[in-house]
Amino acid sequence: MKTVDKIKITIVLLVLSMALSASDFKTIYDRMYYDYLGNPSPTSVESILHKMQYDGSFFGMNYKTQDGTPRSHPIWLTTLAQAYKSPSNKYYRDPEVRDKFLSGLRFWIKTNHNVANWWYRYIAYPKETTKCVILMSDEIKKDPELFDQTMKYLRWSYEHSDSGRLTGANGADIIIGSMAASVLTENDAQMMDYKDKMTGLLTIQPAEGILSDYLFGQHCGHGRQLYFCNYGKEFVNSMMYYLEFCNGTKYQTPGVDLLQDLFVKGVQWIFYAKHYDPNNSGRYDSSDQYYEQIKGLAQRLQKLDVSDKTEVQKIAKRISGDNSLSGNRMFWRFDYMINRRPNYMVSSRMTSTRTVGNEAGNGDGEYNYYAANGVNYIFVNGDEYDGKYFKQFNNRQFPGITAEQDNRPLPIPNWGENAGNNNAFAGGASDSTYGACGMILDRRGLTAHKAWFYFDDEFVCLGAGITESDGIAPVYTTINQCNKSGAARYCDNKKNGTLRKTAYLHQPEWVLEGNVGYFNLDPASVFKLKTDSALFSLNIDHGVNPANKTYAYVVYPAMKSTKDATGYFKHLPVEVLSNTPDVQAVRQKNLHITEIVFTKAGELATPQGTLTVDAPCVLLWKENDGTITLGNPYAETNNPEKISVKVDIGGKVKVLDFVLPTGEFAGKSGTQKINK
Repeated sequence: MKTVDKIKITIVLLVLSMALSASDFKTIYDRMYYDYLGNPSPTSVESILHKMQYDGSFFGMNYKTQDGTPRSHPIWLTTLAQAYKSPSNKYYRDPEVRDKFLSGLRFWIKTNHNVANWWYRYIAYPKETTKCVILMSDEIKKDPELFDQTMKYLRWSYEHSDSGRLTGANGADIIIGSMAASVLTENDAQMMDYKDKMTGLLTIQPAEGILSDYLFGQHCGHGRQLYFCNYGKEFVNSMMYYLEFCNGTKYQTPGVDLLQDLFVKGVQWIFYAKHYDPNNSGRYDSSDQYYEQIKGLAQRLQKLDVSDKTEVQKIAKRISGDNSLSGNRMFWRFDYMINRRPNYMVSSRMTSTRTVGNEAGNGDGEYNYYAANGVNYIFVNGDEYDGKYFKQFNNRQFPGITAEQDNRPLPIPNWGENAGNNNAFAGGASDSTYGACGMILDRRGLTAHKAWFYFDDEFVCLGAGITESDGIAPVYTTINQCNKSGAARYCDNKKNGTLRKTAYLHQPEWVLEGNVGYFNLDPASVFKLKTDSALFSLNIDHGVNPANKTYAYVVYPAMKSTKDATGYFKHLPVEVLSNTPDVQAVRQKNLHITEIVFTKAGELATPQGTLTVDAPCVLLWKENDGTITLGNPYAETNNPEKISVKVDIGGKVKVLDFVLPTGEFAGKSGTQKINK
C-alpha cells in the first residue's frame, strides 16, 4: 500500500472517530438534559425570583458562613433553569428568568464559596451546579467568559482531588459533578480518564467501596466500616448515573454485574419489612431514613444491562417489603453476620483490630462508641428501631452489647477513631443456611467472649470471661433495647407477671415483648426489665467489676403468646455444650446441628462425638449430612495455611484439613464432608 493511501485511510478513520465521539457526546448530553429537566410550580419560581438581588445573590443567604447553607443557591438556580426549559411551564423562555439565572450563576462561580467541610466544594456544590449548567448550556455559551469560568468551576474538584478522595462514594460523586464540563467541551481525553477511574471504582476494593464479601465500606482509615445505607447508596446512585448516561457509548465502563452482585449477595440481606439494619448506616443511625432512596436504586438497577434480570427483580421486591429471603450470610471483611427467615431478621455486628463500629462526624453519631461492642439487632415487625429510637435510646445499651453502665463521658468515635476493638478475634462460619460467630471484646477496661449461634426458629447468645477491674458501675449485657410494642410479660421463679415500669428477675425463665421471646439458660443471671412510653429494654446485670461472669440465653423471634413461651421453655430444643472463654458451643437437638466457637486449639465432646481443632476457629457440624463448615475469625491477622479438624465418632476418627483462603478472602468459610 502506498504511503499516500495509508495517510488517506488514517484521515478517514480519524474523521470517523471524531464523528462517533461527537455522536456520543450528543447522546450523553441529551440523557443528562432530560434527566435533570423538571417542571417546578410557578409559586416556587416566583419565590426564588423575589429573593434574588441585583448582583445575583439571594437575599438572606450568608455567603461567608462556614457551613453548607449556601448549597441552596445552585439548587434554586436549577429550579429557574427547569422552569425556563420546560415547555409546559408558565415561565418557559421567560427573559427575566433567563437573565436572573445567568446573574445568579455568575455570582456563584465568582464567589466560589468554600467552607470548613471540604465535601461541599468538592462534591455537593458541583453536583448541584451541574444540573442547571446542562439545562442552560446554550444560554451560557453565549457568554464565552462565563462558559469558560463555569467549566473550570465544575472541573476544579476533580483536578484538585488526591487519590484518597477519589475512592468509594466520594470518587464516584466527584466524577459525576465534573463530567458535565467534559461533555459540554467534548473533551475525549477527560471522558476516557473518567471511564478508567469509574472502571477502577467498579471493581472489588480492599477497604473503600465494594469489598470481596459484597458489602460496602467507607471511612475506613481506622478500620473497615460498614456504610452502605449512606455512602454506599451515594456510590450506587452516581455509578448508575454514569452507566445510564454513557450506555452504548465509547465511555461506558464494564462492571455493571458488580452492582448486581452487590445487591444480590449483600444489600438485599440487610433489608427486612421496609427497614434496614442500622449497622450499615454509619453515623446516620437509622433503620429507614434512606429506605425510599435505596428502593429507587433497586428499581433502576432492573433497567441496566445486568446478566440476571429475574434475580434483580426479586431483589427490588424484597427491598420493597417481600420478606421471603431466608438463609445466613457471614460478611468476613466486616466481622458481620446476618441470619434471616421469612418472619424475622437478626444481625451480629462484631469488631476487631481490623474493623470499627458506627462512626461519629460533623456532630452526628457522637453516641456511637459502644456500637463496636457486639450489636445484635432483632427485626420481627420492622419498626423496632425506627422513628425517634436513636434520639432517645440509652447509648450504653445498644442491643446485644456488653458494657459498663457508668455516666462518665465516652470517647467520640470521630471518623472511626476509637471505634474498634483491641482484640483481633472476630468472625464466624456460615454454610449459607446456618451460622455461628464470636468475638473477644476488649474495650475500655472490659473483656468478654461473646458468641451467637443461629438456627431456624431461634438463636442462642453466650457470654463468658466477662471481667472488669476498675469499673464504678454495673456491667450489663443488653439482650435488647427497642421501641416498645405492647405489654412486656415474663416468668420469674415459675410465676408469670406483666411489666409496669421496672422489674428485677432473680430466677428468670422467659420474657415476651413485641412477639419476641427471650429465654434464660444461665441460673446465675439476673434480668433487669424496664419500659416507658417509648422504649423497652432487657438487660443482664453482671454487677460492678465482674470477674469471669457468664450469660446464656435463647431468642425466639415471632413468638406470639405466653402459652407458647411456657411450652417452649419446658422443651428447649437447644443445649449449651460449653460456655468458657476457650470454647463456646450449642447444639440444636431437633436439627442435629452443633455450632462451636474455639478461641484456641482444643476439643469438645458432644453427644455425637468429639471434635478436636489445632487452631482457633468457628465451625458448624451438621450431623445428618456429615458436613463441617469452618471459618477463621482471625482472618488476615493470623491466617495459617490450614486448620485441621479431627472428628471422633465412636472410635472412628476422621481428620479434615481445611486449606484457608488468603488475602481479601481470609476469614471466608469452607465446607467439607466427613465421609466422602
